[in-house]
Amino acid sequence: MPVGKPGEDLYKEIDWDAMTITNNFLFQEVLRNKQLCKHLIENILHIQVKDIRYPQSEKSMTAQLRSKSIRLDLYVTDTENNVYDVEMQTTGNRSVLYSDMDQETVIRELPLRTRYYQSIISTNMLRKGKLYGELRKSYVIFVCTFDPFGKGLPVYHFTYRCSEDCTLQMNDKTECIFLNAKAAKKAEDRELAAFLAYINGKAAMTAFTEQLDKEVNRIKCNDGWRYKIMTLDMEIEMMKRRQAAKVEKEINERVATDMIKEKMPLDKIIKISKLSEDRIRKLAKSMGVAVL
Repeated sequence: MPVGKPGEDLYKEIDWDAMTITNNFLFQEVLRNKQLCKHLIENILHIQVKDIRYPQSEKSMTAQLRSKSIRLDLYVTDTENNVYDVEMQTTGNRSVLYSDMDQETVIRELPLRTRYYQSIISTNMLRKGKLYGELRKSYVIFVCTFDPFGKGLPVYHFTYRCSEDCTLQMNDKTECIFLNAKAAKKAEDRELAAFLAYINGKAAMTAFTEQLDKEVNRIKCNDGWRYKIMTLDMEIEMMKRRQAAKVEKEINERVATDMIKEKMPLDKIIKISKLSEDRIRKLAKSMGVAVL
């Protein structure tokens, strides 16, 4: 590890050897290898892809000014401008993004997450003045270290279909795929089974997973990448703290607002809401209420 880098003491406890491809940052970096990424997409979707491009790693998108922005782990396009978003989904203390969320909550939100991702991908794909017919295919692929739907299937592949006739597809050019690493043994495709088993912590068993494993180890030993991860880790932690502080402030302001409506004493509002006197008076003024 480089000497004298900021944050080293704070993150010296990171066990780099124990880190696996399920780490969001490592997964993303491994699939920056075009050959590996292309092979994985073809293997999951059973299609031939001429070539892929990386418009931007960790592509950030937003639908409009007041919309929730998203950061896509791995956003690639092919030569026909079809879009592939590939995400690693891990829960518990091994998760970069969901360490503070229980698995049940993560699983419940995954379908909603794909819905939002698809809508924003489409919005960014179709610029002002373009026709709907210019929309290309978009795939959101979640590689899960858990079973996202509890049915024991290695792959859950969703497209829009008619409820009255399941053979009739919407053909809206969107597809959502969830891979279940826990069901690796049930995958009929040998290559996919080996990939899921590797995600689940098993040894590499095919040429492809051996290449993945080689790339994983190469990246983990790179000092520049380690420093980048420590920096990103700190940014995520700061972001979570800011979000927690924002939520706490909103709750405290709701409490103060209710107490102001009840015309409770100022000192009691300060004590319970934990807001400053100045902030409480501003809230009261905006409500047209005087506080004592």
